[in-house]
Amino acid sequence: MNKLTKFGRDVKMRLLEKNLSHSELAQEIGTSASFLSQILHGSRPGEKYVHKIAVLLELDETEYAA
Repeated sequence: MNKLTKFGRDVKMRLLEKNLSHSELAQEIGTSASFLSQILHGSRPGEKYVHKIAVLLELDETEYAA
């Protein structure tokens, strides 16, 4: 799967706004950059990390509930 999910697009936009890298976010939430990429592309659910990402990046996680 090559396209980012809505969550993935929103995370990428927020990373740019906050001047953070993909790798920095992965480290902050306690996973690898590769696994984070899989979450953002929808190939892994990553429920364990969605809340952490939403809090760190100030996103409304209710928008991404399945």
